[in-house]
Amino acid sequence: MTDPKWEARTGAQLSARLLNGCSFRPEWLAEGEKEAAPLGCGTAMDAQLARRLSTGARRTGHDHVIAARLAGDHGSEPVLKVASNQELLLTQLTLPGENLLVALPDLSGALLVTGHSYAVIGGVGEFLQYSLPEGVERARANFQRYAKRIGSKRPEVAEATKLFPLRQRAWAKKSDVLPGSATAEQLALMEAFAYGDFNGSEFATAWLSARHRSLATKERLREPLGDILADVFYALENYSIDPSLQEPGDLTNEQLKSVVRNALAQLDSLEHG
Repeated sequence: MTDPKWEARTGAQLSARLLNGCSFRPEWLAEGEKEAAPLGCGTAMDAQLARRLSTGARRTGHDHVIAARLAGDHGSEPVLKVASNQELLLTQLTLPGENLLVALPDLSGALLVTGHSYAVIGGVGEFLQYSLPEGVERARANFQRYAKRIGSKRPEVAEATKLFPLRQRAWAKKSDVLPGSATAEQLALMEAFAYGDFNGSEFATAWLSARHRSLATKERLREPLGDILADVFYALENYSIDPSLQEPGDLTNEQLKSVVRNALAQLDSLEHG
């Protein structure tokens, strides 16, 4: 919701409304389903950041932005009003190492320059469409690589990666699955059982444990991968891990192995389809 009164408020008040340390407040992000991503930069607003902000503001119909210098006593000063096309002026608002917060006047988008060699941009989808055209997930991935390059010299950057983890996309086939994940372990166990010396009881125990970890860590599967692994799970419900407890109608080791081989064949066909 537009709130023109923000233009008359102080930097400290604007900061309290939008920020939580060196990131945005979850409450602010929740309004209008905003998203946020970190960006590597120098220790002050640079031309690229100013261009991102200017483009996002102008393309969403804002002829100005509001800025707050947060270093020292600046937080008690009224926010500054800057024309959204004045990119050069935006780069001159603070000295290197000083935090700067710039927002759209309706608070639907904002940019925080931390002074620690990274910035954070956030806002509603329309604003990010223009200010972050590479998308939130790609920006986060780029920041992860940036942090690996300079993290030893700038521990603040390495620490910031924890605030913006990569969000796992849903996996639809075997090649999508992240190595080292619990789902990857399920697939490896299926290969070992179907074409190795793994016995059925060992396979069932280990596979169900890996499935439990996959669910606990919220690994996301979608069709057809999710359906194929679900078929293996349902087969295991009809298999007795303890041979002494096997009942009529339970799957035998060979029948279970056939189910797993069929599942692997389906997964392989997806890769070549």
